[in-house]
Amino acid sequence: MSELFEQDDRIEPVWNVIPQFFKYPFKPDVLPSLALVTFGSLFTLVPLLGIIAVILVWMTLFKVSYEILQSTASGHMEGPPSVTQMSDGILFKHIGLLFLIGFGYIIIAGLTASPLMAILLGIFVLIALPAAVMTLAMTESLLAALNPVTWVQIMKTTGLAYVLTSVFVLFMLISQSWLEGIVLPLVGNSLLLLTLVSWAITSYFMAASFHLMGYLLYQFHDELGIESDVAARRPERDDSNPLVAEASGLVRDGQPDEAARLLREEIERRGAEPEVHDFYRRLLTSRGDHAALAAHGRTYIPVLLHAHENVDRAVEVAAECLAADSGFRPREPGDVLPIARRAFERNQHRLVLDLSSGFGKRHPRHPDLPELYFLAAQSLVEKSGKTDRATRTVRQLIERFPDHPLVDDMKRFEQSFRPAAG
Repeated sequence: MSELFEQDDRIEPVWNVIPQFFKYPFKPDVLPSLALVTFGSLFTLVPLLGIIAVILVWMTLFKVSYEILQSTASGHMEGPPSVTQMSDGILFKHIGLLFLIGFGYIIIAGLTASPLMAILLGIFVLIALPAAVMTLAMTESLLAALNPVTWVQIMKTTGLAYVLTSVFVLFMLISQSWLEGIVLPLVGNSLLLLTLVSWAITSYFMAASFHLMGYLLYQFHDELGIESDVAARRPERDDSNPLVAEASGLVRDGQPDEAARLLREEIERRGAEPEVHDFYRRLLTSRGDHAALAAHGRTYIPVLLHAHENVDRAVEVAAECLAADSGFRPREPGDVLPIARRAFERNQHRLVLDLSSGFGKRHPRHPDLPELYFLAAQSLVEKSGKTDRATRTVRQLIERFPDHPLVDDMKRFEQSFRPAAG
């Protein structure tokens, strides 16, 4: 039975678990399949049947490798639960993928008639190739894997982690050639040993590199809309929501814009559960749609505060929205203070200052103004040590709202920064 990655609630970034990828081929659920491929390669030496055996061995190796990528992306770190789920034709889809990408590159590079453009396009294709392989593994669709929009979506969402993964995939290919160059000459002239060792090395590096690509997808499975067995085990998550499932399918099919439209319309028309809102926000974040992210925050925050009483999540959403749009403010002025209070308790003083900025001009008579600005003054001291500005603000609050319940606290705060009498 496959085991899931032990730390369900905290997925280590790919750069923290590099040694894991080199150990992976020796896992008990992986090694037997690689051994089968290695010893099966001996049939390629049989006269007449050799060509058929070569095709069958490659088919098996690619089926195992793509199953490794797909299962790793779903959270299985000990090996795929089986090798029967992946299509038998994945080898031919992989060959078709490489051929069509290469053919497309030749056509486009020829049309540009520019050596520089040809080089830049070649670099892009080389970098994007792992994304195409990942897409093929998750969708088993050659058409989806050939969609450059999907490649860019994966690269954009995973960022630096994708670059690192691509570099390590290339490093593994180089290491494979380097190891073969060292080991194979030591084997001697035995064709049988040469075949076994060559296929063992090839199988090892394919399993390791496909596990690496799968782990990248697992690290960003929420952002990419990939259903994870780990995520499904979490009690606070409900990945069975049909709307989330439908949107996830659209993302996997290379249609993130359609997924975002579906969720936006449903939220605007009927409202939605928090898991739908959260998935929508992850999708907007991965697409870099800052305007839509801030606009959604104005809708989502009242739901969190009043329907679900989840102030902590409202604080997180407000911080996300302000990072996307510095001019963001909650739709209802009465929603600002509860968020600011919790942010202050969590020492998120920058957030308190951002939320309170301009509140007095927009809502000069709002009953929350005194407490909000008092929180802002305290945050100003905690954040930047500007005691003069903070005490001036508090002094004005005391003068303007002498009967406010917090006026004694304001006086103590203001007096604490007065110079001691000589």
